[in-house]
Amino acid sequence: MGTINPLTHPLSIVFSAPSHLAVLRALCDSREGMSGRAVSRAAGINHQACAVALKKLGGLGLIRRQGAGRVQLVSLNFDHFLVRDLLLPALRKERELMSAIRDEIAGKVGKYALAASLFGSVARGTAETGSDLDMLLVVAGSIKRSLADKARDFSAEFRNRYGIRLSPIVLSVKEAKTRLEQDDPLILNILAEGIDLGPKKLKDILG
Repeated sequence: MGTINPLTHPLSIVFSAPSHLAVLRALCDSREGMSGRAVSRAAGINHQACAVALKKLGGLGLIRRQGAGRVQLVSLNFDHFLVRDLLLPALRKERELMSAIRDEIAGKVGKYALAASLFGSVARGTAETGSDLDMLLVVAGSIKRSLADKARDFSAEFRNRYGIRLSPIVLSVKEAKTRLEQDDPLILNILAEGIDLGPKKLKDILG
């Protein structure tokens, strides 16, 4: 593979290693600058990987260094067009993604339920590529079938928009309470770790 031209393909360098993105995320809110070790901790990478990432990003002019020696601070070059016009907006959108997903689910299907909860690896913060987004909808028995159909249709739309499989489980209040009385591990897990989307909290519905 040939050398990457930083003028025509700078993003190939920016996105060439996960450590580069980790450093950008760590620095995106720090106007005053951080020490290299502080960046390393915030980015969740070792000091050597952080130093290499800072050098690569610095070569593109994306990093500013203040001071000298052991007291040197680093920050993003917020005047650089890539930082200002592309990277910061993208990082902010990434940060807002989960909130946007929760709001969309709540608005499209959650509002028809008595309680809606996300659970599983996404709720725990351990999701990987290919993980489903598990969702429980507890509803009045009279609308269970219609909401199950609505949730299934929304799941297809959701996957097309976000690239994530939405796996809804729809239970009536009676079914959910019965499963709780039987110490169903699924219900107990959702009560312990689930993310409530409203309109009410699951624990309040199940009493």
